[in-house]
Amino acid sequence: MIMLCVSRHFGRAAVVLAVLALSGCASMTPGDLDRVRPDSDRPYAGNVYLLRGFIGIWSYGIDHLGQRINEAGIRASVYQQDQSQRLCEAIIERYSKATDPEPLVLIGHSYGADDALRIAKQLEEHNIKVDLVITLDPVTPPKVPANIGLCYNIYQPNLLDDLPFFRGIPLEPEKPEVKNLQNVNIRAERRDLLLPDTDHFNIEKNTLIHAEVVSKIKEVCPPREKWVQMRQAARTGTAMRASPSNDPAAAGSAVPPAAAGRPVGSALPTGQMAPPVP
Repeated sequence: MIMLCVSRHFGRAAVVLAVLALSGCASMTPGDLDRVRPDSDRPYAGNVYLLRGFIGIWSYGIDHLGQRINEAGIRASVYQQDQSQRLCEAIIERYSKATDPEPLVLIGHSYGADDALRIAKQLEEHNIKVDLVITLDPVTPPKVPANIGLCYNIYQPNLLDDLPFFRGIPLEPEKPEVKNLQNVNIRAERRDLLLPDTDHFNIEKNTLIHAEVVSKIKEVCPPREKWVQMRQAARTGTAMRASPSNDPAAAGSAVPPAAAGRPVGSALPTGQMAPPVP
């Protein structure tokens, strides 16, 4: 049975390679690192950075997902898996300088999912919060760091789960007391996301999962008008707490909702929004 399963997966891999050869391997095109910026001009606040799987050939569905996210009014950019370290460095450079960054979302498929978590871990060392990480069939993932607001792991178990490839597995948190992880098994509790013949090579092409991903992103990337209101409320709340004339008990009684999703342990942002990064 296992040998039949392995043969089936390798057969599908051969088909994928043939299709990509005919299409010019468009999914292997590197992403533009100049697009990394802490703000956006789209209808929804925030930026989404997507990582393909191994050398891109298994993950051209990530390109389609990126298009769907952009069509939904959220700024999204797609990168090769081997760009993950440079992407991480660009995020650190530009988000560390931002006074009031918009929501930050990372998405990855297969080994790209693993690297999305590794990026988040490096961002934690620079006190940068990642509002949402969505992983699609992670293969050899590290544990989920505590600086992620929510890690939403969509995966499907199969007979190859003991091998470090062609699989999808549940994730584990670095700190179990930080409730920031949701494992979503589409062969068990979320069969509504399962299409016929779904496997590791096409889970990121699944249109039902695309819709689910866009829905989860909108939970942390609000419409721009709402985002502006949230930031104004945050600045007003900061000013009240800083004023010695205010009642300390009243001033510290509530944290504006905009505080959620900002760097761990940081104060609420003050001042004007950061200018766009070229």
